[in-house]
Amino acid sequence: MADLRFPRLNKVIISGRITNDIEMRYTPKGTPVVRATIAVDRSVKDATGQYQNQTSFLDVVAWSKWAENLNNSAHKGSPIIVEGRLEARSYTDSNNNNRKAVEIIAEYIQFLEARPRGDEPAEEAAHEAPMPEEETAHSTITNDDVPF
Repeated sequence: MADLRFPRLNKVIISGRITNDIEMRYTPKGTPVVRATIAVDRSVKDATGQYQNQTSFLDVVAWSKWAENLNNSAHKGSPIIVEGRLEARSYTDSNNNNRKAVEIIAEYIQFLEARPRGDEPAEEAAHEAPMPEEETAHSTITNDDVPF
């Protein structure tokens, strides 16, 4: 049988609001990292034919420049668009139970409001953060480096 060739694609684009306060942390090597939860709504028709909002809460992890931009430009309630990839990881919790987590690793973030942290006035209604200059720093980071 011939080799089956198909594209290996892992791409996610979501838009929603940040549900928690942004807290930037650092790996032991000093790499900035931010973990945020994004609330994503969708309309679903119920049994009576009425549309109801259904919300999913998705974990997003941002590294390096994206972590810094998220920390400086967003806050709880900020609407954002995140483009990235899904990544699954296993870990042991504080009760010594094995757990799994699926997270969106941010590769691009667009901020949809111009109000930076601290409610300072801004000039634009929406802005994009600059792309990080270096290669993705998290590619060499292991689960042991993650501070959460």
